[in-house]
Amino acid sequence: MAATGGGTAITIEHPVLDYGIDKAQASTYERAVRPIMGMTDDDVLSFVPPRGYINYCECPACYGGVEGNRVLTWDIAEPNQLTCRFCGTVVLPNAAYPETKTMAGKNRLSEDVRLHYYHNEERNARHFLSHHLWRHKRKWLLDQCIGLGKAYQATGKEIYARRAVLVLDRFAQVYPHYPALHNRFPPTIKFCDSQEPPYSWNAGRWGYFHDEIPKPVIAIYDLVCSSPEFDNLSEKRGYDIRVRLEDDFLRETHRIAACSTFIITNVVGYDIAGVATLGRVINEPAYVHQAFRWMMRNVDEGFFRDGLWSESPSYHYMTMGGLRSAFGKVRGHSDPTGYVDAVDGTRFDDFDPMRDVPFLAVVMHAPSVLDFPNGCSVPVHDTWPGERRSKARDQTVSTIAPAYGHASLGRGTGDNQMQAQLHFSGAYGHSHRDNLSMCLFAKGREMLSDIGYTWTQMACWTTSTVAHNTVVVDRTRQGGGRAKSSGDLLRFFPDTSGFSLVDADGQRGYAQCKGVDAYRRTLLMVPVSNGDAYVIDLFRARGGTIHDWALHGDADEGTTATCSLALSGERKSMLEPDEEKDWQDPDMITDRYHPYGMIRDVGSIQTPGAFTVDFAYIADPARRVRLHMDAGDAEVLLGRAPSVRRMGKGHGGDMRKAYDFWMPQLLVRRRGVVPLQSAFVAVEEPCHGEPFIHSVERLSVAGSGEGAVALRVTHTAGVD
Repeated sequence: MAATGGGTAITIEHPVLDYGIDKAQASTYERAVRPIMGMTDDDVLSFVPPRGYINYCECPACYGGVEGNRVLTWDIAEPNQLTCRFCGTVVLPNAAYPETKTMAGKNRLSEDVRLHYYHNEERNARHFLSHHLWRHKRKWLLDQCIGLGKAYQATGKEIYARRAVLVLDRFAQVYPHYPALHNRFPPTIKFCDSQEPPYSWNAGRWGYFHDEIPKPVIAIYDLVCSSPEFDNLSEKRGYDIRVRLEDDFLRETHRIAACSTFIITNVVGYDIAGVATLGRVINEPAYVHQAFRWMMRNVDEGFFRDGLWSESPSYHYMTMGGLRSAFGKVRGHSDPTGYVDAVDGTRFDDFDPMRDVPFLAVVMHAPSVLDFPNGCSVPVHDTWPGERRSKARDQTVSTIAPAYGHASLGRGTGDNQMQAQLHFSGAYGHSHRDNLSMCLFAKGREMLSDIGYTWTQMACWTTSTVAHNTVVVDRTRQGGGRAKSSGDLLRFFPDTSGFSLVDADGQRGYAQCKGVDAYRRTLLMVPVSNGDAYVIDLFRARGGTIHDWALHGDADEGTTATCSLALSGERKSMLEPDEEKDWQDPDMITDRYHPYGMIRDVGSIQTPGAFTVDFAYIADPARRVRLHMDAGDAEVLLGRAPSVRRMGKGHGGDMRKAYDFWMPQLLVRRRGVVPLQSAFVAVEEPCHGEPFIHSVERLSVAGSGEGAVALRVTHTAGVD
């Protein structure tokens, strides 16, 4: 029987999108939906959340994991139970965690909504256990309903469509009653001040993170839209289910998404792709064109001219994945006959974005130009350490992303590949305050690391200036402000008779600090042999009264740091006494604190001149970086800081391990009257075996310009 009824979706053939259904595998699709088909209608509909859900929830027994993200597990065999994947405790149901507290608010219809939770008084932590359970139930239900749609398409059996239509109708009934919640981090869960959009980045009604468009629901609708079961149930209900689904639910989510202020965003694959999908499935070509305009704004405004996304390599690839998904939703789309978009005057016919947007080919793998020899992305800003996006290579040369603000001095082949990288980008989002930070890859290791991204309570530390290999002025972090914090490339020589150099200015990073009028770093890579080279590292700063030159070693492996000078004392941390008395160790990603509190157990000595520090690997002490340093009259401070990477990354991290792993942290501090002027001169010597540098001498330079430096480096191959 042909489908009848209202709505716009029914006016076109379904399914619109390709779900890769193989009718020869019909029995497989049918087996996949046995769980939902074995339930009664009432049992199935009981999995639809009546008032939304809470996304993240911590384990009140152990507080393992990160942010409550994927901490509690669920199984259809025990549908009302939640279990911690870290400690194994069944936290729901559990009399030890009674949900006797209530968070109350109103939805858009001004109805009272009450969400119950367990409150841990000692930690002042809320646990919306029952409401988090709805997240798991909803996901299982939607996955099963997509399976029902595939089974329907493969077999033509209306019994599968009927069950899916029942669920779609129930979602259309309850969605208007969902409150808008800030629904990301457990401590910040609350009702939105206004139940009308636009919502903040961490809020929504259906979703909580730029995903208000219910893409699984749209897929289910696409798969079963042509079923007469819509008409059968509509007759029983006394209303047109398709019309209600489209108008009360789907178009309302579009209204919310269209109000969003987050258009140029790394989550282009979320609501923007969802709008395109929705437009195609319900035959609203204006939605498709709107989504495409948003996609193109991301391409045109979110990427630099060198092809890199403005934030970080990890978010570049996330954005590209989202763009591929979003463009994939419009690929092959043809507008209805005679349609011309009222906003931009265009129409699509068998649209192919990869053909019509050639810049996509440029940006696809743009960050790989900066990759380490092992194929991992350089972990600047919020980039996951160890994220391998390209193949390991046999040869390294110098490369640059000048618009993004990052240069890599490179040399060598095989195991002797080496890179000294200088970062001078601005803070465009998911950023660290890290202008003029450097990292060093040599001897098969990331020997001087940028710590990278974390979802743990260490985020305030890892994004701070002092957590990077750079210079901190007056113990303050650099500022943000997109281009207002960007550095400037001054010189780049990729290869001059084996020598390579990069010179950059990062003064805008400290634009918020009055009087900082010099902040500049120069790296020069000097070859010694086919296997060895060293880096001359000159950092010049002027302004303020304190300059801290910071350096740490490998963030992945255990290392020690040994100074050639005899250090004395053991300072508890690098906090000042008035800061120390208020210190509390953080336990949530949202915690804010002075990052100097993370530098612990510090020995020190005042020195008028040169010294060395060896950063050596515990498992292989012959593998090390020897730092040769001369900063003039300075204080050497050597302590330790959390080695954050070994806590685990992403939702696989565990905040309980925050203080289980440490790494050496060096500060070379100069003090003086305003404006303090410093020229930190270092030589970084990576070696595996005996060091090849015999001595480094800082020479006097008579009659030279301000900040000029001369060195004599004596090594196994001669004198430079």
